[in-house]
Amino acid sequence: MKKIILLFILVSSFIQAQFYEINFDVQPQINFTQKALEQLEIYYPDKKERDIYIEMSKNIPILNYSFSFNKEESKTIFIPKVQNSQESDINYLGIVPDIGENPIFRYKEKLFYNKTDFEGKSLLVYDSLYQVKFTDTGKIKNILGFESKESIGKHNNYDIVVWYTPNIDKSFSPDRFYGTNGLILEIHYKYIKNDIEVMISWNPTKIKPLKRIPSYTFNSKFKKISYSELLDLYEEMNKNQREELNKGIDKD
Repeated sequence: MKKIILLFILVSSFIQAQFYEINFDVQPQINFTQKALEQLEIYYPDKKERDIYIEMSKNIPILNYSFSFNKEESKTIFIPKVQNSQESDINYLGIVPDIGENPIFRYKEKLFYNKTDFEGKSLLVYDSLYQVKFTDTGKIKNILGFESKESIGKHNNYDIVVWYTPNIDKSFSPDRFYGTNGLILEIHYKYIKNDIEVMISWNPTKIKPLKRIPSYTFNSKFKKISYSELLDLYEEMNKNQREELNKGIDKD
């Protein structure tokens, strides 16, 4: 009898501690403010060209990501698409989630890490995770078989709406915002960048249970630098390149 009870406890614990991999379609969108429209008139004085740019900007391609987690960490992986030569080459102004391509989220540190290469050297770039104070709205819906609750929050100039399931006892998220009483299965946020209102939506498409608890590691020998330090390195590199280009130019 004791063996049966023990087996039941072990099975129950496995069910409660189930881990998943979730696929997301990420939809970036932009809305031009009046100031942004005025700036576009400078860059595109021809109204027809300006209207084409605005229309094309309404159709930013969907991005694909995969998200998984363990007891203390999570990882989001960007899944590149096969390039279609018929797709537009429009510059979407960097409208993507600003977490990099393969971030490892370490919630105890409130940081996420990305490996990157700079001038032939591998670096481990880190930036902040944002623990948000969310408030439930009372709305409930089913997401991929899980009862989920709507919650809203704000961080600096970000307005955030999430749907989370309390059935998975992790306050994690596929993006840098977290802090709900359960796993975030859907997230939408907006902010202003360069006088343009940017909207990012993470929409889940598939969830599957994992047979093993995933683990996430990176090479500890890589030099760790902050994202702001990486930007300084790029600025210094660009400065040096400009100086090289200006050498030998007759300024008279």
